[in-house]
Amino acid sequence: MRPFSHMLLVFVLLLWGCSNKTDSFVPPDLLYLFASYPVGKNPTSIKSGDFNQDGFTDLITTNIRSNSLSILMGNGDGSFTAETTMLVCKEPRNLAINRFNQDLFEDLAVACSGSGQVTIFLGKGNGQFDKLGEYSVQRTPVSIATGDFNSDAVLDLVVALRNDKIQLLYGSGNGRFRKGPLYVYGDTPTSVITADFNRDGHSDLAVTNGGPMTSAVSIWLGQGDGTFLVPVDYRTGKRPLSVKLADFNTDGIIDLLVINGQMNTITVFIGNGDGTFRDGKDSGGEAGPNDGLAQDFNGDKIPDIAIVNIQSGSLSILYGKGDGTFQYPPVNYTTPRGPFALISLTVAEGRDERPGLAIANNAEHSVTIFLHHGLKTRASEHTSSAT
Repeated sequence: MRPFSHMLLVFVLLLWGCSNKTDSFVPPDLLYLFASYPVGKNPTSIKSGDFNQDGFTDLITTNIRSNSLSILMGNGDGSFTAETTMLVCKEPRNLAINRFNQDLFEDLAVACSGSGQVTIFLGKGNGQFDKLGEYSVQRTPVSIATGDFNSDAVLDLVVALRNDKIQLLYGSGNGRFRKGPLYVYGDTPTSVITADFNRDGHSDLAVTNGGPMTSAVSIWLGQGDGTFLVPVDYRTGKRPLSVKLADFNTDGIIDLLVINGQMNTITVFIGNGDGTFRDGKDSGGEAGPNDGLAQDFNGDKIPDIAIVNIQSGSLSILYGKGDGTFQYPPVNYTTPRGPFALISLTVAEGRDERPGLAIANNAEHSVTIFLHHGLKTRASEHTSSAT
């Protein structure tokens, strides 16, 4: 009986191994590289909007080496016109888009890391912008976001500064701002986002601290008067570079995605709905992750993530399991050199389409468009002009 039992066990293990091979995850190949477009030198951020009011998605990059913004006007089919260049300030690092003067046109707030300023440009609705003002924010602003921090129903700005500070700028409703509080906290802030994490109606902050002493994302709970509770730090992987919002377990509560610049990891924090988060879960990635976002790419109602990897020159898509973890392996796409930042892309308002991606390539001075195979485009002569 013993030899027979041993043979049976071996047979079961073989069956299990075969089943595992059969059931191993094969990531779907849902995106394809559609086109690349030249922009200014060393783009460091990319955002989307509709700057000429035609219903098509437009793109804008901050170009840190050419002191400029590049605007790419969308044609509605995934293609874009050649860049329009705006000289803006010394070393623009990031920008926020919103309607700061409360008209129908999108405006820009640019974080100028070389001059220690935030510069405001008001949109004219035709793809052009007029400079309105500059605001000193001390040294090296690297990230900027919008919120209403003093509960006056007017948009304000928050700026992350590399010298361990957070600056508020209070909006007036006409596109102009005045200085709010300056907070000293953290260790080399690298990015800031705003949301209402504890659902009390006030804007809160999540700030990544990329310095060697911390490696954490800090949660600042707003009190509605421009002040915050003492920030709470959550440990991330080494040198977190960016933080994005998500809902990985589809419970209607905000979660966080943090991209870590060292050790090639990302960290997911599941939110509790009261402004606190569970301990982070780390996942491995390709070499040099620099930016990421959460998006449902395969239509299963579960957020997946897209990550650009600056060292390996690639885009990685990891498919979510619905609990803050991901299927492995990811699917990887080759990009031009130095993919630095990305944004989700739908090419037109109201279009029934799966999301694509637009990537700012720092070393190639370009923007690359990845479209989804499920995109329903219209025929256009513009696609032939893509380079």
